[in-house]
Amino acid sequence: MVQYHIQNLLSLLQAYVKPNNPNHDVLEAEYVAWIDESSFLSDAHKKAWKRAELPLLMSRVFPESDQAHLRVSLEYMMLFLMLEQLTDTPATAAEAQRWADIFVQAFKQTLGEAKGPASVMKHLASRVMGAVDETYRPYLIASNVLLAEGVVKEALDRENPTHDLTLEAYMGARRDSIGLRPFLDFGRWIWDLDIPQDVLAHPAIAKLEEETIDMVSLTNDLYSYRKECFESGAHHNYVTVAMQDPIAAIPAADRQAAIDYTCKQFSETLADFHRRTAELPSFGADADKKIAQYVSVMMDLVVGNIQWSLACRRYGHSDASGVWGDVVFEMDPM
Repeated sequence: MVQYHIQNLLSLLQAYVKPNNPNHDVLEAEYVAWIDESSFLSDAHKKAWKRAELPLLMSRVFPESDQAHLRVSLEYMMLFLMLEQLTDTPATAAEAQRWADIFVQAFKQTLGEAKGPASVMKHLASRVMGAVDETYRPYLIASNVLLAEGVVKEALDRENPTHDLTLEAYMGARRDSIGLRPFLDFGRWIWDLDIPQDVLAHPAIAKLEEETIDMVSLTNDLYSYRKECFESGAHHNYVTVAMQDPIAAIPAADRQAAIDYTCKQFSETLADFHRRTAELPSFGADADKKIAQYVSVMMDLVVGNIQWSLACRRYGHSDASGVWGDVVFEMDPM
């Protein structure tokens, strides 16, 4: 076995670390009860759902949300996990497309009579869309259409694997499939940040959103890498692609160098995010205040995802000794 090290990325974000949402325990109890009562989940799936610890994820990424908004966000995350499980390995591209279509129809509330997982999707989507204010619904639908397209593309890539995938192409696809865009929408909804559409579409704001998604993607790929290797070879993972793309200049099969490179990309993206935030143009006093809160939401998403990745049982880093955030794990050599 070989030891690999992920540097302490939380140490770069200490100014943004917040206490866990105090509503976590209530949502955790509701979540576990829902899983135990769900007849459509197998025992293996129930175990996987509990290990995912979705209430912890929501409590970390929205640390200052009230309980009602947090519960809706959790219901959405449950819906997203269903989509992920139904479209991931061993699902074919055709199966992934079918479930992606059902997922989108559920959000657009055009899904007809449904049974099994589809009926659960329909129910959860109806609850989410019924709770979210009308102002934010079009954004949420558009974000989930992109998510559905992203997971189908991943399924197609699994069926037609390529070894010349570039980091640029990978990140372009990952921005949709990671599913973070809906949480940007939820963040604006939670804080009632009715930012004008032309301001949201401004290149400066769009770039901050993109870099937020990239930072979450990079950290998710780092912390999930071992799990993905064991389950499916981690072909759709930044660490793997970095070992294949000549631009990264990684020595052949050097996992640690690829991990270090991924950490470096995160650090550089964070630095650029800070620079761009400092250079934001003014959109008027009211919009500027909302944008400042939106930037705070973005950082909560980045920090919260890291905290959850370190603490949840899903990725197996929760029992790590030493400084929280400093990860060492073992794998067979390549």
